[in-house]
Amino acid sequence: MVRLKRQHSLLIVAGVLVACIAVLAGVNLWFLRKLHSRSLHDTAAQSVLELGSELARTLSNHPVLQSAGGGANRWADFERLVRAMKGIEPSLEYVTVNEGDVTLFHMDTSGAKTRGGSLKPEGDSEVRVGRKRLATEAGVIPILTFSAKTTGSAGPILSLQVAMRKEAVQQREEQAARMLEIMFRLSLITLSVALGLAGVLGVWVFRHEMERQRRRQDEEHLAFAGLLADGIIHDVRNPMSSLRLDVQMLGKESGKGSGCRPERMVELAERARTTIDRIDLVMREFLYVSKPGAREPERFEMNAAVRDCLDLLGPRFERAEVRLEAHLCEEPLPLMGQSIGLKRAVINVLTNAKQASPPGRSVWVKTLQEGEVAILTIEDQGSGVKPEDVKRLFEMFVSGRPDGIGLGLYLAKAAVENCGGTITADNHPGGGARFTIRLPLASG
Repeated sequence: MVRLKRQHSLLIVAGVLVACIAVLAGVNLWFLRKLHSRSLHDTAAQSVLELGSELARTLSNHPVLQSAGGGANRWADFERLVRAMKGIEPSLEYVTVNEGDVTLFHMDTSGAKTRGGSLKPEGDSEVRVGRKRLATEAGVIPILTFSAKTTGSAGPILSLQVAMRKEAVQQREEQAARMLEIMFRLSLITLSVALGLAGVLGVWVFRHEMERQRRRQDEEHLAFAGLLADGIIHDVRNPMSSLRLDVQMLGKESGKGSGCRPERMVELAERARTTIDRIDLVMREFLYVSKPGAREPERFEMNAAVRDCLDLLGPRFERAEVRLEAHLCEEPLPLMGQSIGLKRAVINVLTNAKQASPPGRSVWVKTLQEGEVAILTIEDQGSGVKPEDVKRLFEMFVSGRPDGIGLGLYLAKAAVENCGGTITADNHPGGGARFTIRLPLASG
């Protein structure tokens, strides 16, 4: 459940990041559009100026005007050139050639013209740009004029003037704006589609991962349930055997009639009650393991919890001929957490220490205080922990014994962490394994 909540949080964060990227990209596109829109007018005006200047230079340098004579035929060729330019550029308003105050050639949009003389190009003449207002039947329109100086065959200075409607700038600006709008919309559509596909893909991956996690959790729960059942059978079998023996002895004692010993019957009944209490404790511990969040934290004392574990496991150590030596801190070590979980962790570690210790050896249990931390160490005289197993020792289903189920140390680690502490394993200098549990002391 925690993993699924974490994945939901990651999905929300990813969604927020994608939304932020989308907003940032949209703002950038809008800013670029505004920036280019501002430069469209300047670009269009520059385009018209370059076009008008080029028309003026082309007309003033046309080969038809390079030689004298030819009469009207020369101007007819010139007129055809102007008409061709008019067909290419509709904003061309008129073309005029003057010699002083005399108009040698004039052609406006209505086709009126004045002819005479001949022109000789001056070479790479300078083109001057001006502004005028032209009265037409449709009203007064603003125009741009492009004037170039040239020299006639007889030597007089002639002037050529080309006029273009100023609205040509607006037309080019509108054309560029339409193209920019199309590019902006295409970019916006492309960005939206890409982000949409990314969102759909992200949701699909998330749902696929959640489904995979659910299947994996179901498999783990099934495996865990089987191992938990094995653990219950293992931990309950020994107390049940003791209880059966005590009940049998109690039955035999009561069958003696007047020869029965009341004190013996009381002893056997007390042992049976203690065994039942232990079985109940084991069952409550496994209930805690199956539902670790069902218990509220409680205040308890570490040394008292350790003594309960030692009392419970003492007979087992005696049967295994392994000495169990305790060196507990004289000062109380108050903790906050689940005492049953911590006891389960200590029992599991002590059980492993007993199984790893040969007969005649010892297992040491020590508690001490360092600052605001209570420390519990359990050392045995077995073969120790292999270096390659240290990192995986507390993982589920990992066991160093062929007949182990790999659940004890995993549950021990979970119980210790649930109390806010840590558990580590290494080898002590004297040989054998050493497990260290560190827990924060309860305040107050």
